[in-house]
Amino acid sequence: MKKYDVIVIGAGSAGLVAATSAHRAGLKTALIEKNKIGGECTHSGCVPSKALLNAAKTYSSLDKYQELGLPKVKKQKVDFAKVMKQVHKIIDGIYEHETPDVFIDMGIDTIVNKSGAKFLDAHTISIGKKKLEAKYFIIATGSSPRLLPFEGMKDSAFLHNDNFWELKKQPKHLVFIGGGVISVELGSAMAKLGTKVSIVEYAPKILGPIDKEVTEYVEGVLKKDGIKIYTDTRIKKFTAKKGSANQTLHFKQGDKKKSIKADAFFQAVGRVPNIKGLNLKKAGVEFTEKGVTTNDFLETNVKHIYACGDCTTPFKFTHTASYQANIVIHNITQKKRKRNDLSILPWAVFTEPEIAHVGLTEEEAIEKYGKKNITTFKVDASIDRFITDRKTGGFIKVIFDKKNHVLGADAVGAHAGEWVQFITIVMKNKIPASKMADTIFAYPTYSEIIKKVFSRYMRSKEKK
Repeated sequence: MKKYDVIVIGAGSAGLVAATSAHRAGLKTALIEKNKIGGECTHSGCVPSKALLNAAKTYSSLDKYQELGLPKVKKQKVDFAKVMKQVHKIIDGIYEHETPDVFIDMGIDTIVNKSGAKFLDAHTISIGKKKLEAKYFIIATGSSPRLLPFEGMKDSAFLHNDNFWELKKQPKHLVFIGGGVISVELGSAMAKLGTKVSIVEYAPKILGPIDKEVTEYVEGVLKKDGIKIYTDTRIKKFTAKKGSANQTLHFKQGDKKKSIKADAFFQAVGRVPNIKGLNLKKAGVEFTEKGVTTNDFLETNVKHIYACGDCTTPFKFTHTASYQANIVIHNITQKKRKRNDLSILPWAVFTEPEIAHVGLTEEEAIEKYGKKNITTFKVDASIDRFITDRKTGGFIKVIFDKKNHVLGADAVGAHAGEWVQFITIVMKNKIPASKMADTIFAYPTYSEIIKKVFSRYMRSKEKK
């Protein structure tokens, strides 16, 4: 039986960072994967969705040529199969740097086997016919799409973010069940490519915990793109005839019974942790339906077994997984341990315009500190670079405490995902507003909006 210092189970974002960091730290490391190395992010998440969004934005931009004084471009009908072929070309290009041979050449024992890893006891796993032993284990198995079990579901082939990328024929009408990030991103992309899109959401608004003002703005943009949004709904059943392209979703919105006929339905109602089949009970590891239970140091109740990424955290982002993987390796190799601190966690939604967030929302800040103890300052995305590029629209909203330190920010606008990094640095390093107001930003840039927020905020304080 082969023995290791560390065995990493799962080769997605968390697992790859954990395995390479462990190897660099001089630990004898094995990396185990059930499917393809790269995980959801590379094959069915971040990479393909951003590639499709880029194609959709480029295609829709053809409508704006005349606004710029350029000749009118006659738009051809989208060849969806070609678009998806290019998306897969991008996936394959990234996967070239993540194949098993890449990690084997590094000196990491890499095993890909459909049987998956199974704990035999707290120090031993099996993978296929092999048995492996380790001093430490890191569970980084990620998550999968959650599917709602409503009436009629068994008779239907629902799309989700794992199988969507197998499509070659463009749906005429695509209905998203769930109004979260996946639905909004892919829905906006498909609408720009010419598909009729509807979103059916259980909650009173789409985009769940995202700032209400941001959501309202984005909802207006989505509706202008022709996307139909139904909120506060209750799904009753789903009907489909075998061999028929028309399927029907039946639901209630308030007291009204409604139905939508379409040729494609996409379930995007959250994620479930990939822990089934790991035999965690044999290792004595505690878990719930939400995932592997960990403490502030990402240890399970079995001290030499750690977990990181989607299988343990509610914040299911690639950058969260990578961050946590580095913490785990630090805590395995160093005496002074690091905590899994996600209080300053930036994220973005890649609609057009983009959405971005870090820290507390305005509502959370009021609840935590009281309305009298915070100041919310807002600047519209209408400064010079936005004007020259005809990308005006949106805003950034920053929440300050009484000492002029940032508590959080929400933004919507062109490249908002890039602006939020400045706010993250400000919060992480506790930089006061006065220092940011005194910082020189290049002109004309999109990020100059950050300068405007802090300088205008400080001027508003001086007037009082």
